[in-house]
Formats: sequence, structure tokens, C-alpha cells
Amino acid sequence: MTNNTVVKRISIIIGTTILVIGVSYFYLRSSLPNTKGMIVLSGLDGQVEIVRDADGVPHIFASTDDDAYFALGYVHAQDRLWQLEFNRRVGSGRLSEMLGESTLDIDKFLRTLGTYRAAEQTWDFLTVESKAALEAYASGINAWIDEGHTLPLEFLILGVQPEPWTVYDSLVWSKMMMWDLGGNWEDELLRSLLESAVGRERADELMPGYPSEATVIVPNDIASTLLGVDSAMQNMLRMGDKDVGSNSWVISGDLTESGNPLLANDPHLGAQIPSIWYLVELQGDKLHAMGATLLGMPIIVIGHNEHIAWGLTNLGSDVQDLYIERINPSNPNQYEIDGEWEDMVIVSEEIIVKDDEESLLYAARSTRHGPLISDVSDNAGTPLAMRWTALDPGDTTADAFVKMAYATDWNEFTDALRYYVAPSQNMVFADQRGNIGYFGLGRIPVRAKGDGTVPVPGWNSDYEWEGWIPFDQLPQTYNPEEGYIVTANNKVVADSYPFFISSSWAPPYRAERIEKLILQFSDGGSKISIEDMITVQGDQTSTQAIELLPYLQSVEPEGELHAAALDYVVTWDGEMSGESVAATIYATWFHQLGMVIFEDELRGDVYEQFADRKHASFLINVLEDPDSPWCDNVLTIPYESCVDAATIALDRAIDFLEEAFEGNIPLISTGRNVDKWKWSELHETVYSHNPFSEVAALRILFQREIGNGGGSYTVNAGPYKFSDPYKQVYVPSYRQIVDLSDWSNSLFMHTTGQSGNVLSKHYDDLIERHQAVEYLPMSFGRANISGDVLVLKPE
Repeated sequence: MTNNTVVKRISIIIGTTILVIGVSYFYLRSSLPNTKGMIVLSGLDGQVEIVRDADGVPHIFASTDDDAYFALGYVHAQDRLWQLEFNRRVGSGRLSEMLGESTLDIDKFLRTLGTYRAAEQTWDFLTVESKAALEAYASGINAWIDEGHTLPLEFLILGVQPEPWTVYDSLVWSKMMMWDLGGNWEDELLRSLLESAVGRERADELMPGYPSEATVIVPNDIASTLLGVDSAMQNMLRMGDKDVGSNSWVISGDLTESGNPLLANDPHLGAQIPSIWYLVELQGDKLHAMGATLLGMPIIVIGHNEHIAWGLTNLGSDVQDLYIERINPSNPNQYEIDGEWEDMVIVSEEIIVKDDEESLLYAARSTRHGPLISDVSDNAGTPLAMRWTALDPGDTTADAFVKMAYATDWNEFTDALRYYVAPSQNMVFADQRGNIGYFGLGRIPVRAKGDGTVPVPGWNSDYEWEGWIPFDQLPQTYNPEEGYIVTANNKVVADSYPFFISSSWAPPYRAERIEKLILQFSDGGSKISIEDMITVQGDQTSTQAIELLPYLQSVEPEGELHAAALDYVVTWDGEMSGESVAATIYATWFHQLGMVIFEDELRGDVYEQFADRKHASFLINVLEDPDSPWCDNVLTIPYESCVDAATIALDRAIDFLEEAFEGNIPLISTGRNVDKWKWSELHETVYSHNPFSEVAALRILFQREIGNGGGSYTVNAGPYKFSDPYKQVYVPSYRQIVDLSDWSNSLFMHTTGQSGNVLSKHYDDLIERHQAVEYLPMSFGRANISGDVLVLKPE
């Protein structure tokens, strides 16, 4: 074979490869939506105009509200069809159909929980208006599907076809958001693990509030199995973690430059790509609102209309209880109620598993309290049922959000909130008349006995729920004398409040910092501006770090490198900026300190489960007692004090940083260059993709990362898990600052981009701007919008 022949063959191969790649690329590009021109569709009452601005935010202008909801469904499908499909499969427990056995435990858990069955029963309780909105929205999604477009890459890789969208698919995603923000069932299991490890008295130190009358302990194998499923859902789905939280505050016009209120909000949810939120403006014949929507739902969760603005944070109320049931030894499908045997409700669930020849037939059992979640464990010896407000009949939360969008004042707003069930939220409010308000809402149980912090006997009626906290007695305030309201998942009621809400409030660090900055900006008669609100949302000073810092500063250096590191923290002010070296040293010391103090007694996976859920809030209590027995390593001699523990933790932190910066981070030649230990080089926000972040070969295409500042308790939050340190997987998922003096002065931003299509320029174009605390304008009204125009015309 001559050289010319070889060259020709290689040229043909290269040319063919380039042609195939080019054809494939242009084929896949055809999955991007058309944003200009005219499309004729059935199901519309009139013509709809969709104007997309430079950042891909659609502004929908319709002649009827139903058409506006239809168009919302249409643009959601245009930009996020894979996300809609994946979310629906999560809520219905059908991931294994396309992902195989790796997600079988999650599917079994969600089938047992019965989220989709709960969504189906919800429909019957909704108002005509809410049903119309849901039906119009579903029609819009299906209109896009029915047009037969090239599907996004995820569908092609997995060989999946989108099914027609139903109203239950929408409602099940609302159930999953209730799960994400919903309760404390894992705290009850964790408490059982801790008591088994260190006894009741010391478990009470780690998790205060243990009720003395509760004597039932969940066996470790069941607790570990269920916590393992919970961790899997946190890791893959970014749902249900302790770092789910939020900030919101509203300022009276008496304290602002404009003389009208300012309202800010930033919910902290899982870092994922595409974003959990989708920005939009919606206008129909009565409806005109703008803000953040959730994929799968025709509602603006956070935003404003022409009269009012609203924002929300997680209240953290205890709305989940675990009951240990007593099973009939002669009939495993009967359980005891006050000495009598009662039949369980059993639903047969067929779970299809990819590549398995036969589907799995699974029996989802329930008692009067709810699903028997212990059935997820193959060796469950103790039957454990869950009572949860979101599974009870009568969920009208969708009605609340639909009605809120039309409210014009506080009275209409709170009337809408009467329909709200779950998840319990702190809702802040402002209107153009200058009023501000707050309402802690949702159905919060009133218990006959106990406070829901541990599993309780289910075979008698001693621990039953007797009803809900009456709506008019829920926490609330209107035009407070201070002129501002702050919520950041902190405790919202005094000890004198007559009802139990929660024993798991977030530490007050973020709330205290926000309030301090508000007082600082309004000191001496100064007026608060939008720029001040931006400063607060971007603040990365950790008051939790400031609180613990003296214990790090008291460590005696044991060499040149230790001394160099400690020099950075001696004068540190607690600001965890991405450029900070002190933040890196503190964060790694803090991480190691927890292991030094607890791992000798919380062995196996107990410490990891504890650290991922409860770590930070307890350390200050330990260190305040220099001779705390927690600081002593029970496996060694002699006795170690808390100063010893702090010193050992710094030793380990320095060792870790030397190795990390020397071996893994580019542009740094030696770990002994302490000045190179910048926080953003170690602390990275990871926007994972479902499901391709789990596949190494595809992760590089779909997943995104960016170095970041912040910490678990900074206003601009940057939390990370003990089990995967310094990888930030929860973020301020949406930021909003609403100016009640002029809607178009308002600002918003979410995390990644408007599109879920990896080939779109709007897939990841917001990541750097979000990290830099930049914003998009909330331009409101047709006269203020320009961009590509797509017209939907009725058939």
C-alpha cells in the first residue's frame, strides 16, 4: 500500500467523521426552540405574544388567563422538556424504567410514600379556577410535544419518549417540593441512632428537646436503611437536605430612599442544571404577574403582580411523625389499634426496571397513620409508618398560589393563604400602599401527646394528631413598629407561643446578620437603597465563624507552617470571600474539629449521618466547656481537653491543605505557599445534571462547576456536606429584590440559565453572573420589553 493510498484513506476517515459530527450537531441543534415567527395551535382562545429578552426570559402576553397558562406550559416544554420528564418520573417513582436498578430503592420509597397517589387525590379538592389553570398548562406542554420536534439529547441517549403531560404530573411535583422542604422525619431516625450510640442523656445534648415520656427506639438497621435512602435522594436529586433554607426580608417605605417598601428573597435549594426555577412574566385578561416558576406548575411561586410582592422561606415546622406499629403475628397485613386488629390498605405497584425481563410487583402498605416506610428495608423487623400533612386528603396549596397571583392587598393575600397546606413557609408581603407583612403558614399538627421529635407507639391513640394550629393563630405580623421583617429559617415565635411548631430551627446566624446590616444601613436616619439590598444578599461574613474563631486563634503554633496559617486568622473578620485564605484555614479546621470531637464515640456511619444533618449547631456548646467530655478521645490516653482537640484539628487541616493544594489544584506549585490557599480554589459550586452527572463520560458535557465563596451560615450561602466536603451542592437558587415604587426597577436572578438544552447559549450563561451577585432586570409590561417575538395563533 502506497503512502498516497494511506493518506487518502485517512483523509476519507477524517472527512467522514467530520461530516457525521457536523450532521449530528445540526440535527441536535434542531431541538432548540423557535423563538420567532408564528405558530398555529389548537386549544387557544386568542392570539398570544411571547417576547424573549436577551437572557431568554419569556414575557407572555395573552388575551385570557387560560391562554397565558397554556403559553407557560408551551415555553416550559420548549426550554425544559427533559427536566419536566425527569421530575415527573421522580414523583411517580419511575426512574428505574430508564436508569435501571441503581434507582430502585428511590422508586420503592416513593411508591411506598405514595406521592403520585396523593397527587391524584388532590385534584378533587381544587377550585374550578385552579383546575382550569392546570389543564391549560398541561395543554400547552402537550402542544409542544405533539408538534414532533427533535428531542433534547437526554431523550436520545436514554431512548426515552415523552408521554403526554397530565394535571397529576404537575401536582406530583408540588408534592416533591413539599418533601424537599417538608419536615423532620430523618431527625427522628437520627435521634434513635444517636441514643443507641451514646445513650439518651448524651443524645439529648447532641439534639436537644428529647421528650422524657418517649421510650421507643428504632432498630439501627432500619434507621440506617431509611437514612441511606434519604441520603441517596439528597445526593442524586438534591432534595430534603438540612441546607435547604432561605433568606427573606421586607423593608417599610419609612426606611427606604423611595418611600416605598423593598422586598428581598433568596431561597436556598439544590444546585442543579438546569435550574430548579424558570423566570417569566405572565399577562392575561385579569392576571399580570412576574417572577420565578417551578417546572411542572402554572404558578409564580415568588414574585409580584401589579399590586403586591411576596417572597418565602422555609418555616421548618414539624409536620412529619413516625409511628411504630404493632403487626398481627397471624396476619402480616393487619395492625393494632387500641387492642383491635385493623386491615392495612395495600396498593399493588408495578415497578419496571430497565434491562430486567420481569417487572417488580411491590406492595405499598399503609396504616391509619400513613405509608409503612420500613417496607423499603429488606430486613425490617420494626414496622414504621409516617404521618405527613402533604399526604392527607384536602391539599389545596395550588389554590393558594393561584389566588395569591390575583391579590391586591393584605386581606386578599391572607384570604388566599387560608388554602395553603404544605410545605410550611414564612411568607413576606409588601404592597404599593406601603404596607408590609409576614405570615407563617401551612397545616401544622396539634398533637395529643409528645412533640414529634422521636418515633412513638402507633398501636394506641395516645400520640394522635387532634387537628391543626388555627389559621388565625399562626405566627403573623403586619406593619411592625421596627419597620422591617426578617426571616431566615430561624425561630419565629417566643417560648410563650401556645402551640408547638418545631424543635429544629436553623441557627440564627443569617437572620442576625441580615438584621445587623439593615440597622447599619438605616442608622442615623439613613435610607436604604436597592444597592444596600444587593449588598446584603451578597454578604459572605459568617457570624458562626466569628463565634468559633477564638478557639482556633488560641491554638499554639507547632512550627513555621502552623504559624503562617494562624497569622491569617488572627485578624480575620469572618468574611468567607472566594479570595480569603483565612476562610480556607477556618473551614478545614472546623471540618476536622467535628471529627476529632465526635468520631471516637459516633462510630460507623453514625457520625457521617449526624455531621451531614446537625454538625455546626452543636460545636459551640461543646467548646464553651474547656473540659467537656466530648473533647476527650475515649480510645486514647491521656485525657484530651478542648484546646487539645482544637490543636489536633488544625494539625489535620494543615496536612489536608498541603496535600490538596500541592496535588490537585493547578497553578500552585507547593502547599507551603499558604497565601495560595484561596477559598474559591477549594470551595466549588457543583451544578449537577440528572442523571448524567452519575456518568463520568457524560458529566463533562452536562455538569458545570465554579469556584465560590460563602459558607453554611453566610447570607450568601455556600453550604457543603460533611460526606463531600467543600463541594457546594445547595445555593441561593433564586434572588429577587422588588421595588414597590417602580416594578421595572426590580431585579431577579437564578443560577444557571433559562434553557435545559445543553446546546443552547442559555444553558449556562447565568452561572458566572449569579456567582458574582449580578442581576437581570424584572422589566414589567409590554412597553418595557424588546426581543424575539413568537406569536401563538389559535387554530
